[in-house]
Amino acid sequence: MKTISLFVLVSLLVLSGLALAAQSDEQKERPASPMMQEMMKGGKEGEHMGGMMRMMKMMDQCNAMMESAHGSGEAKENRSK
Repeated sequence: MKTISLFVLVSLLVLSGLALAAQSDEQKERPASPMMQEMMKGGKEGEHMGGMMRMMKMMDQCNAMMESAHGSGEAKENRSK
């Protein structure tokens, strides 16, 4: 019984390693996103900073929406009790 379980464990580890290696190769073959390509080229600094600021604003807005949704969910729970 121990040999069977050991064999299964080793097989799973080998298969997961192969899957991880294949996934890594696929990521290397895939071209980067356009934004990443521009950053790698070294375009204008101002453009990158503007993009980063827009992304930070968007993240703040999402965070605020999530917090407000979480708060309204608690209010609904309190009303139903």
